[in-house]
Amino acid sequence: MSYKTILMHVEPTPGSEARLQAAAELSDKLGAQLIGLGGRASMIRVAPLAVAEGGSYAVQTWAEDEAHALAEVEATFHRVAPGAIWRRAPDYPTDALCDNAAGADLIITGLERAGTDFAPNAADTVLRSGLPVLALPAGHLQIGVERLVIAWKDTREARRAVSDALPLLRRASEVAVVSVSTGSGVAATPASIENLINRLAHHGVNAVVEPVSTRHDAGEKLINFATSRRADLIVAGAFGHSRAGEWLFGGMTQTLLECSTLPVLFSH
Repeated sequence: MSYKTILMHVEPTPGSEARLQAAAELSDKLGAQLIGLGGRASMIRVAPLAVAEGGSYAVQTWAEDEAHALAEVEATFHRVAPGAIWRRAPDYPTDALCDNAAGADLIITGLERAGTDFAPNAADTVLRSGLPVLALPAGHLQIGVERLVIAWKDTREARRAVSDALPLLRRASEVAVVSVSTGSGVAATPASIENLINRLAHHGVNAVVEPVSTRHDAGEKLINFATSRRADLIVAGAFGHSRAGEWLFGGMTQTLLECSTLPVLFSH
């Protein structure tokens, strides 16, 4: 398996441009095609009350501002990622990513929070897209693949994450399998860890086991461990489900989404 197509949404912000630079570099490194999406949902969908108050003038002004911003974003995209594919997507950004996910192997997005009409929501994208999502902290200019940390728990999501991350894991020089034990129990059995190590070895990945324990937040412990080992990114299963129209996340997933200072490859 390899990533042949990488998908991202691009916004008119410095953080998005940094993310685009990282995505373009990774695409070149992997020999993958980068696809960029740009655009927002119409004012009628985003702010219907403003439309009602401002009438056609408000809609026209909004449309002109959006066209100008989109033209600037497209120019930046072609400058930073020459040869990449650009698509206009006048929709909510998360919806646009999910609607285009069938044509991609990997999605790159940001971890920072923004309005749902302006930039994709990382959590929603992870749980809705059906693809691995590489989420970058704000301002991250590179996606290194030399030192990787696998957050291991013998669950469907974690197993899926390892499978989805194989194109990166095979390139890494150091891979640590981290099972975080908490006061409430052990994260993974020795048998599951041994199975994982053997499976990775069959793919040419020489991984080492790093048992870690804490009585506090397992996600924070994982981030601290990865940072202390100068890891380039974390591979993690995303645990979440929908209830009453809202996504509810597992503790480690929530912490990684909110607090990670490193890129995280999520799979659900």
